[in-house]
Amino acid sequence: MRLTEDDLYRTSTQYKHWSFTPAQLADQRKTTNISASERVKQNVARKRAAKAFDTPTASDNGSGVDTNGANTPLRTVDREVNCLTVAEEKKLVDTFCERALELGTFLNFPTEVTATGIQFLRRFYLFNSPMTYEPQTISRTAMFFANKVEGAHLTLEKYVASFPKATAEQVLAPEYLIVQGLRFQFQVRHPFHGLKGGHLEMMEMSRGNAEPLPASEKTKEEIQEELFQLPRKPNGPAQDMTVKQLQGRMGNAYALASKILKGPAQLTDAYFLYTPSQIWLAAHLLADEPLTLFYLSTKQALDSPLLQKLLAVIRECAALLSSHHSYTSDQTSPAEKAARDKAEKEEVQKLIKKLKQCRDPDKIDLVKLNQAQKRDAVKSEDGGSGLEESKAKRRKLGREKYEKEADEFFGPELGKKNVAVDVETKGV
Repeated sequence: MRLTEDDLYRTSTQYKHWSFTPAQLADQRKTTNISASERVKQNVARKRAAKAFDTPTASDNGSGVDTNGANTPLRTVDREVNCLTVAEEKKLVDTFCERALELGTFLNFPTEVTATGIQFLRRFYLFNSPMTYEPQTISRTAMFFANKVEGAHLTLEKYVASFPKATAEQVLAPEYLIVQGLRFQFQVRHPFHGLKGGHLEMMEMSRGNAEPLPASEKTKEEIQEELFQLPRKPNGPAQDMTVKQLQGRMGNAYALASKILKGPAQLTDAYFLYTPSQIWLAAHLLADEPLTLFYLSTKQALDSPLLQKLLAVIRECAALLSSHHSYTSDQTSPAEKAARDKAEKEEVQKLIKKLKQCRDPDKIDLVKLNQAQKRDAVKSEDGGSGLEESKAKRRKLGREKYEKEADEFFGPELGKKNVAVDVETKGV
């Protein structure tokens, strides 16, 4: 039995656990937002109550004057926390994905490392809120973790040196949180290799080496001749290109499609909604629609229901990619792009300011939280009251089971006295 790329993809964790319909994606983000908002309000209320309880008032010292000698104003009722909406959370995540893209460029990371880091970030915030875990901290750690997963091997010392105010502890503290948020699933399937393979196949077609469909009556030469006459634009006039001109056109389409995959494809929900092959075909469609449609026609007959269904999905994906503000098409003037970027920047600044007012107070210092968890784990190992008794018991049983299995396989540990006697007996 011969497995296709589609068969292999359907066995991946990306397909099984990180692929959604638009409705499923919206529902999950709504659930995450509601849960985080409730938790933030509860924790803020608890902090405020504790602070109010610990703060002496004028009536406490019986003077009508506070400890600083000023008249004590009437205590006002604390306003309810104004939490982020689902749309605002998504906008912040998208923004920090853009910053992660810039960070990857600054550090000269390979394309796959940067793309994996961005997808780690997007996956993490599908089940966690920026109100709970601050995006700048998480994005910094996600990129370093992607660097390890993809085998780039940039050391922690060199990575931290790229951030003037960051420490190694700050980079490492959220790492296990991210690992949990990713469900311990680290493989990300990207569309880059698919685009490269499609481009090489088109180049072979330009040389007259295409493989016609089994039911097709066209020859390799006829396919090559049709390529020479492909219009530049949809419904445009036929061309009369040479092999060199055609290959130049294919190279330009590949370069633009690659740029789209490195930008808008990373900064939208494309990976959640579409397969890698659909994404690269959508990017190539935006780069050169007549060439992409011709390529697809060599795989399926134009009147095939399967091809029409595929085209509808690819066009939906292309619409998503082109909707991102980083996408620059022939119709977008520099003035329009500049105005769009300015409005985007102003909106993000307002959201970051709002985020500072609705952070979860229990999750602000991740370094201290990480240190506390390690201390609890050590106390639990020593029989203290760090972790819950049930967790400590499970860990103890797990260790005992592991030791028992090891004894059964390797035999019990030899004592030093027995070893010495055995050596003497053998005359060594």
